[in-house]
Amino acid sequence: MTPSGPMSIDDGSDVNTSRSYLASPARRSNCSTSRVTLLVIVTSALTLTAGLLLGRFAIPRDDDDESGVFLPGAPERLMESGDSDVAQKILDGIEAGKIEENLRLITAKPHIAGRQADFELVDLLKARFQEYGLQVQVTPYDVLLSYPSDTVPNSVRLLDGDREVIYDAVADESDLSEQPGVVRAFHAYSPAGLVEAPLVFAGYGRVEDFDWLRSQNINVTGHVVIVKYGKMFRGDKVDIAHANGALGVIMYADPAEYTGMGSGDTRVYPDTWWLPPDGVQRGTIFTGDGDPLTPGYPANNLAYRPNEADVKLPKIPSHPIGYGAAEKIMKHLGGMEVPGDSDWQGGMNITYRTGPGFLNTSWRIQLNVTSHNQRAKAENVIGIIKGEIEPDRYVLLGNHRDAWIYGALDPSTGTAAMLEIARVMGKLVQTGEWKPRRSIMFCSWGAEEYALAGSTEWVEQYVATLRERAVAYINMDTAVVGNDTLRLGAVPLMHKVAYEAAKKVENPNPAERAAGRTSVYDTWLHIEPWKDDNGQSKGVPRIDDLGSGSDFAPLLQKVGIPALDLWYSFDPALYNVQWFALYHTEYEVFDIYKSQFDRDFKCLQAVARVSAEVTRSLADSLLLPLGLSDYSQGLHDILHTLDNDYGAVLRKNLLNFGLELSS
Repeated sequence: MTPSGPMSIDDGSDVNTSRSYLASPARRSNCSTSRVTLLVIVTSALTLTAGLLLGRFAIPRDDDDESGVFLPGAPERLMESGDSDVAQKILDGIEAGKIEENLRLITAKPHIAGRQADFELVDLLKARFQEYGLQVQVTPYDVLLSYPSDTVPNSVRLLDGDREVIYDAVADESDLSEQPGVVRAFHAYSPAGLVEAPLVFAGYGRVEDFDWLRSQNINVTGHVVIVKYGKMFRGDKVDIAHANGALGVIMYADPAEYTGMGSGDTRVYPDTWWLPPDGVQRGTIFTGDGDPLTPGYPANNLAYRPNEADVKLPKIPSHPIGYGAAEKIMKHLGGMEVPGDSDWQGGMNITYRTGPGFLNTSWRIQLNVTSHNQRAKAENVIGIIKGEIEPDRYVLLGNHRDAWIYGALDPSTGTAAMLEIARVMGKLVQTGEWKPRRSIMFCSWGAEEYALAGSTEWVEQYVATLRERAVAYINMDTAVVGNDTLRLGAVPLMHKVAYEAAKKVENPNPAERAAGRTSVYDTWLHIEPWKDDNGQSKGVPRIDDLGSGSDFAPLLQKVGIPALDLWYSFDPALYNVQWFALYHTEYEVFDIYKSQFDRDFKCLQAVARVSAEVTRSLADSLLLPLGLSDYSQGLHDILHTLDNDYGAVLRKNLLNFGLELSS
């Protein structure tokens, strides 16, 4: 602990006298009485003086100027809120062209976590932050990551009765895999293993899907299951399959949800943003958060690490394939047809059947996973603008840096925008035009795709400091997935500041401006009006609750920092998809972003401006612009949701549950 002031010792006579007190209780008692009397007199005098000073200077008189601070010597800046001129300078300073340059540079190479291209981006971020006048910290962690084999690729093969290969899914993987630095499709943290067994189609791989199979007397024990992406996290699909006795899992993205077939659009990449048959979605299947070997504490050189076999990692092999490969395998499935009017159906030109096994009962599926886990370095790069009045209060703006391949949308749109915000704010500080009241931290997280490793380890290392000093966190993971409207997820405390920021940002869509919707907020409200349970409008745009799956999760859930996650999105009324179709594939490249999502980078500019204004407002306002009434309403809504979902059960076990609902 750093002492609060200089420590000193008086001359030797004082020290000797002090020792004599310890030897003589009577003298210690007399001295104590004298000291108490003196202390009372001094305290009374100080209290009287303070009262007179407060009465003269803190309470305004008729001849006082009430517009300033009434404590002599205190700077007026202490009581000033943010400068509206600075807010506009930041908005005007953010350039679409600069963001485009950033994105082109960041996506020039594949940059999976823990490999050389990722370390090169660390150096780039560090140099840029320093150029912009920011203080820079780099926090490295030694974490367990996962990679496919460089020599023997993972494979899914259809074998005949003599174990001859009828079909090999590797033949229908995308043709960009030979580019330097591109890793072949895989599921991170899948255990290696070779499995040959009958195949069962298990829908989305949910608990209810396996329950339905069981109701049809279909047992998946000892089989490999094939499931569709969607509805839930891919890692949960593997855990559920293992719990039901499956030996392995194959996943694919069904064209019903990843192409435009529902609207009659048959085009795919590179002609449009829809997924081609050979596009394969990568991703982690570890269901924990952070480094698997150091749960709950930072993965540094002091950390204790158990053996991999003793931690919660996936237990059965899993591998992703494209829907082109899935169709060539599943068209041979035997068993019963799936229900016609259900989400078991899909968009492939086949009859969807459950299995188990194939029409030719001697055929088997072979799943061979050769991936391996290894410890590697994951680095966070933190750029800091120090606050002038409250430097020990932090507003955090963050985005992860690593990508499975090029990551033109996920996450590099966020990185490109964050760099531009840092440039503009840093320039204003460098020129003396602005100093934020509170400190701003620009956070480039490492290894997010590996279960939020970088941000989780950082939170675990600095949890005590963050809990006391962090004001809020703004997340910019995938900042653009469409070009129709702004979308947000946030805790209720952050609703107000988000609405106010969106009102200040010009609408990037000329057609919307011509229709009278001049701000980002206007189109957001037009496309996403928020309605209550009775269908009545709340008069504001919809803001989703925050779940998990991005770097806001450890900051919000482990520390309790108010968080906001934002992006520009497609209109859900026009596109019946959960997320953008090229997600985590090799086709997520700069050219497809520019040609299909945001030709002039105006949408990404708008997201950057909203994020910057939220950050500035939180860092510069005298009183934090957090919505306490929204927080109260949020608690009320959560209580009603709990009652709707579990009220009947809770009332049987808790005598006082529900009393708040009637008040």
